[in-house]
Amino acid sequence: MPNLAIVSLLAIFVAIVIGFYKKTNVGIIMVAFAFILSLAYQIPTGKLFKGFSVSLFLTMLGVTYLFSILHNNKTLELLSRKIVGVVSHRNLLPVAIYIVGFVLCAVGPGAIPVLAIVPVIAIPVAFQARLNPIMMAIIGQCGVFGGRMTQITPEGVLVMELMEKQQLTASLFPVWLCLFSASVVMAVVCYVWYRGWRVDDVLVADSAGVAQEAPKFKMIHWCSLAGLAALIICAVVFSLNVGLTAFVIGAILSALGIGDENSAIKGIPWSVLILVCGVGLLMNVVMESGGITLLAQTLTTVMNEATASSVMVTTAAIMSFFSSGLGVVFPTLIPTCQGIVEHLGAHVSAIELVAMVVVGGTVSGVSPVSTTGALIMSGVATNKEAEKKYTPSKMFIELFAWAFAAMIICFVMALTGIFALFC
Repeated sequence: MPNLAIVSLLAIFVAIVIGFYKKTNVGIIMVAFAFILSLAYQIPTGKLFKGFSVSLFLTMLGVTYLFSILHNNKTLELLSRKIVGVVSHRNLLPVAIYIVGFVLCAVGPGAIPVLAIVPVIAIPVAFQARLNPIMMAIIGQCGVFGGRMTQITPEGVLVMELMEKQQLTASLFPVWLCLFSASVVMAVVCYVWYRGWRVDDVLVADSAGVAQEAPKFKMIHWCSLAGLAALIICAVVFSLNVGLTAFVIGAILSALGIGDENSAIKGIPWSVLILVCGVGLLMNVVMESGGITLLAQTLTTVMNEATASSVMVTTAAIMSFFSSGLGVVFPTLIPTCQGIVEHLGAHVSAIELVAMVVVGGTVSGVSPVSTTGALIMSGVATNKEAEKKYTPSKMFIELFAWAFAAMIICFVMALTGIFALFC
């Protein structure tokens, strides 16, 4: 029987192709493939179910439920209109959302909770300002990436500990600078690709061409904004689970009559949840069978002093397509950096290799089967304006393309020695 690692990787490719051409939910196809492979290779069903990420499902469900309430009662629409009105020029909105993501992440909570918050702020603003919502969400998440490696974030603490165990100087500054530069380049590329400068005047105009002034907030909107502020504070200051916190706030708003629970539940993008969590089942088969390791080993066979950094960042990026940078990529690859330096020679910087693991394990997280991309998909799908233009299948392919683009950007930056300047 063929090697399961190779077969499962091929199954992913086939499922994406079928989903793209047949306009079918890729998650459902991957669930079917995962089950077929489990029967063919005698994988226990319990082991198969480990690929279903309960934490990601609850995060997406809770956040989309709360923001479905805020969308239905027009709070997000009014807030986004006022934000657009405050910013002096719409071309500054992408810069503003990058800074928001950077600051919220850098002050301490790290990327995980903030990744869930930024899209639901960026996407309504994008629709109101007539900007591409995927562009705004990606740029906002790039800001989160840029602020990820500080000494007070969980990611920063973990990387310093892993560096210390290898007797490396636990200096985060060069690692942060590499990640920050990559996030800025990716944000700029995203802005150029979507032609973010092609916008109208500062205020959105109605069909008659007259600028619309945003109405004042009413009590229902102030209460909703208080709930939104509570979500941000609980996630950023107290490091509470974003999804569960969103459930609590949504339940309170519904109990107070501020939100219609039935309408909110109908507004949850169930197709996106099925897609992301369904994909996780097949991805788990890939990881358990050694598919990711196979890809990594294939890449490292071409590693030498000249290509070590570019190969390392590519390996980390590929692993991050399907897994958590914090939970899988960093702990797996960073401990290998010192050994690679000893094998290849002193001309390779161990600090640079650590930075490459962090950069690659972060920026390709916009993949729709990773946390960042999944949250972008759910955030766009929550908005009813996006249903026809931004279908789940289209977003899935588009975000996968951006994950590959992020990997290529980092590969080129590493190969040309840009990252080496910081290390």
